[in-house]
Amino acid sequence: MKIGFIGAGKVGKSFGCYLKQNGFTIAGYYSRSIASSNEAAVLTHSCVYHGIKELAHSADVIMITTPDDMIQSTAVEIATIKEPIGSKTFVHMSGTHSSNILMPIKETHPNANLCSLHPLQAFANVQQALLELKNTVFSIEGDQLGRKCLSNIMEKCDNPYFLLAGENKVLYHAAACIVSNYLVTLMDHGLKLLEASGIDPQKGFEAMLPLIKGSLENIQSLGTANALTGPIARGDVETIKSHLNAMRHKKLATEEFYRYLGKETTKLAEFKKLTNIKQMNSINQLWKEGEE
Repeated sequence: MKIGFIGAGKVGKSFGCYLKQNGFTIAGYYSRSIASSNEAAVLTHSCVYHGIKELAHSADVIMITTPDDMIQSTAVEIATIKEPIGSKTFVHMSGTHSSNILMPIKETHPNANLCSLHPLQAFANVQQALLELKNTVFSIEGDQLGRKCLSNIMEKCDNPYFLLAGENKVLYHAAACIVSNYLVTLMDHGLKLLEASGIDPQKGFEAMLPLIKGSLENIQSLGTANALTGPIARGDVETIKSHLNAMRHKKLATEEFYRYLGKETTKLAEFKKLTNIKQMNSINQLWKEGEE
């Protein structure tokens, strides 16, 4: 099995190197940037292709690792290849799109297998991503033969994976954005509050890191509702009031963010932790006051 890549950015380079490490043959890369193709080819000891048609004829599995907004146009370009290319498997690595975005390929090449493969990992840089890929969980979606091909690849790499229905891909990706991207936003607000309290944000983050890791470990072992701690879970109305008053006194924009998350956290606390009706009503009244 030869695997080729259309797109030689961080995802294409990282995943190509990872497949190479796991014994797969990388045919090579095609990219609009010759420099990127050359770099990826050097990393994976493979070839540089100067056109999609050339790559499609050479590889058995074609990974489309372009930016999301270029996937459909890439599929259309593949569909312009008129001569037969055989029963190839085409894979895109977008988290939000299903394999249906590749359907133009089927119009010209009805024997093509279409699927998508998405790693639950942030590709900040090639070196770090490559280190983390061995512990990464993937999602697989697509037609039967495409899913089988990707499942075999994942099993050879010893990576766990989910099988998804195409219509659920967007919700899956939204979940990944919340726990990854929005976690960064949450940390930014917390660090701004630390800075407002007179603590250097970097030193504050290092001090908070054990608390963050402990919370994640509690979620893993207990689930979200049981892992919840803090003033809302305890029904500590006065502490919550003091937080809001301090933020209001310093005119911090974080107050609105705190109120919104507080309201959602109260809903979660009501499942397991916040059972005192009087405390629950008092806390919910605090959030209502912020809406006036």
